[in-house]
Amino acid sequence: MQTSLVIAKRYDRFSRLLHWVVAAVIIYAMCMGYILHALEGTRWFTFFSVLNMSLGTIATPIMIVRFVWRFFRPSVPYPATVAGRKKQLVVFIHELFYLTIMVVLVSGFLMLQKDYNLFGLVPVSRPITIAEVNAFFFQVHRYSCILLGVILLGHVAAVLKYTFSGQREILQRML
Repeated sequence: MQTSLVIAKRYDRFSRLLHWVVAAVIIYAMCMGYILHALEGTRWFTFFSVLNMSLGTIATPIMIVRFVWRFFRPSVPYPATVAGRKKQLVVFIHELFYLTIMVVLVSGFLMLQKDYNLFGLVPVSRPITIAEVNAFFFQVHRYSCILLGVILLGHVAAVLKYTFSGQREILQRML
């Protein structure tokens, strides 16, 4: 009797969904976070600020689910072009990516200087009411956002490099 072992060429639907939801929220929130500085004092500031905080709040449990799910989902091997030290570097950078995302999300919540309503509906209290501690987490948030932006740009650049060099299997893993 012959058995066949099917090796997945792309991630399962749930992993892909989590990836793209988190990616969309991160890209939107990072862009809007910087745009908010230009909107200060306008009637739009509060709306977009609450939207940003709300998206960050729901992104946190989604990111936790994404992190945990990766230990249970079917494995998708890297292409042969990503092996040895290169594979170790890719794995390390992905771990750093996950950690940085979580630092951005948690510090964003801990830096809150006032309560807000989640999507304008559900009251959310700030967890820390000490201004100096909020200021510390604001700095953590600021620098972790910069690091996240650098990693994100590197991630997109690497995917584009592989895609345009004819190695589309890297991109296909998440589509």
